[in-house]
Amino acid sequence: MTSKISSYIKLIRSDIRHRGWLAALSFTLFFLLMPVYIMLYLSTYTENTAKLIEYFPGLLNGNSQRFLAAAIAGLAVLSALTGFSYIHSKEKSDFVHSLPVKRTVWFGTTYVSGLLIVLIPYVVCSILSMVVEAASKGMNLPLAGRSAEAVLGGILAFFVLYNASVFAVMLTGRTVTGLLVSLAVIVYPFLIFTLISALEYAFYNTFYSIDETLPMKLAEYLSPLGLFSTLIPQSSLGTLGLAAPAAALVMSALLIAAAVLIYRLYPSEAAGTAMAFPITAPILKVLICIPSALFVSLMIQDMMALSGNEWLPVLSLLTAVIFCAVIDFIYTMDLRLLLKSWKSSLLSIVGTLAVLCFFQFDLIGYDTYIPDKDDIESISFCPDSFQNYFCYPESEYGADPASGYFAPEDMTDTLYTLALSGIDNLEKGLNTKNVYDMDNIPDVMLSPTLAGKKDAGEEFFSAVFRYRLSDGRIINRRYALGYSDTADALSSLLESREYRKCLFPIFEIDKDSVTSITLSDIYKTSDELKLDKEQKKALLNAYETDVLSASADTFIDGNPLGELQVNFTNTVLKENGTVTDDGMISYNIPGLSYFGDGTSYVPQLYIYPEYTNTLELLKEYGYTMHTEIVPDDVASIILSPSAASAEDKRCDDLISRLSDTAVIDYYNDSAYEMTITVTAREDIELILSYMDHYAGGILDDGSGYPDYMEVQYKSGYTGDYSLKI
Repeated sequence: MTSKISSYIKLIRSDIRHRGWLAALSFTLFFLLMPVYIMLYLSTYTENTAKLIEYFPGLLNGNSQRFLAAAIAGLAVLSALTGFSYIHSKEKSDFVHSLPVKRTVWFGTTYVSGLLIVLIPYVVCSILSMVVEAASKGMNLPLAGRSAEAVLGGILAFFVLYNASVFAVMLTGRTVTGLLVSLAVIVYPFLIFTLISALEYAFYNTFYSIDETLPMKLAEYLSPLGLFSTLIPQSSLGTLGLAAPAAALVMSALLIAAAVLIYRLYPSEAAGTAMAFPITAPILKVLICIPSALFVSLMIQDMMALSGNEWLPVLSLLTAVIFCAVIDFIYTMDLRLLLKSWKSSLLSIVGTLAVLCFFQFDLIGYDTYIPDKDDIESISFCPDSFQNYFCYPESEYGADPASGYFAPEDMTDTLYTLALSGIDNLEKGLNTKNVYDMDNIPDVMLSPTLAGKKDAGEEFFSAVFRYRLSDGRIINRRYALGYSDTADALSSLLESREYRKCLFPIFEIDKDSVTSITLSDIYKTSDELKLDKEQKKALLNAYETDVLSASADTFIDGNPLGELQVNFTNTVLKENGTVTDDGMISYNIPGLSYFGDGTSYVPQLYIYPEYTNTLELLKEYGYTMHTEIVPDDVASIILSPSAASAEDKRCDDLISRLSDTAVIDYYNDSAYEMTITVTAREDIELILSYMDHYAGGILDDGSGYPDYMEVQYKSGYTGDYSLKI
């Protein structure tokens, strides 16, 4: 046993000596990109220690230094190609395989030497980098642990790409095709999974995802590129769990096993040919052409900003033909033989068309699918206007609940009926992609359907629905809805006190942690209220009472007088953050790196005329809100009508009533793009007469007030307003 091990070591050392140039290249690259770069970086580093803990580990695996990540990936592919290049030469292959050494032994020694040639320099330079950091800034235990985790992530990331490249080399007979197939093996699974999501987004009108889609999540763990892109950041951020390393080891084991099996069957006559096994050539061609053609076509359509999918079939077919020709040329290196493999080319083109038809005609009924009512536990919906109306605290690590809150169980029927109306609109041709484009809204949808101030061009908007099923799954969909249908449904929802407590951000604030409250009214000036702790709590309690007691019509059709902004200590940041040298809070979780004083704020707590408790308490504390702008307080107004207002001649009447002192400036050489500047009191009064709201209602997406004005007050303050001419 000892003699066998000794012979294996000799073979490994011999292979390393023959590839000494690669070892020198690896050490040189890592030395320059790690200890040298880090020494230069730390010499100018002035930030606090906590931020260094967040940033330094990324310098050891490429998360904070992209050239290092590229070097790790490039050396993984290069090590595999150079190590097994002898099988691409008939003379070398015959010589090596004629020696009294089993093929599996040759494979093992070459494989291990390829790992050592790159990983030994990487580990050595990682240790040198940590020594440099310790000498410069001082190494502590948390930083040492994070650094070791980052190095482990870099090793695993290299390991995955190396195994993928070794497997690819076994399929080919030339080094050039080995390189191309290596790139294909590394990228292909990631391409497939991301393409699924891209096609869903492009073709399905109800597609919506607040988080990563299932295909995107699979791409992170079922593809070499996805694992590389996951291991590097997770390990440097200190969030490396068991999932990514386990997936890396399992994928590597499968790739190694497949590579060994193919190597044992590798025919010596395959050296010098494009593919080691001719039967794989047309299969790989079809598998590569179909997704690549679709992916490239989607990219071209996106870069050219082409709306709709009318040109996608033409682009896809043209791209498929080009890919087929390129792959055939790589196989044969002869332009005269491009048509020899016409069957596989035809299959690639037909396959591309089949995928397009599958999504274009929605063969699985994705857009019209709605879960059975008996399977639904609850439903939430979030119109686009919620993003303008609500601003939530950072209690969810900075992420707004962008898809709304689940309604009480007894409200499920209301939202289910509203969702059905969205599907009905879709079947009539109205979807979330044309809902804001009047030129593309189907004529059947333009008949007046609501008895309010909205006109046909403003009665539709999109909304996100989430169905939480009894088995725990959540299904997301996005529909185009009518204003009146949505207003009726929301009125019913707002009858529930529990739903209001979930929906309005005031109920997410810990009153004991409030540090200050500011008040702004129609003048748009923010005044901090001089209140003690008990007065702040009393004011917020009064506001909560008004929110719960106000009618639904107040939120839907009412005009706010102003708003409160509440500043408070974020207990999540305080309890889980790290206090830096300068007293700031450093808090890092996946998706959020926070550096601040540990405070958060919630603006847009609107105050309506019906909020009697809040208004009376403000008056008691000595604060009275302005309900209109006094013209004498205004120095000038700059009005910017929307292009639609100018084109529809809606602003002509206003312009005709202005005095001679008004200045009208046209820009972009267009008669429909202008600014109107007024300073005369009568002109100021005229323009202010068009302003009838402080902010939009809960269902106002902003399209109802498309014009804009900037008010310059004599006090020097400037206020921005939306209005409708």
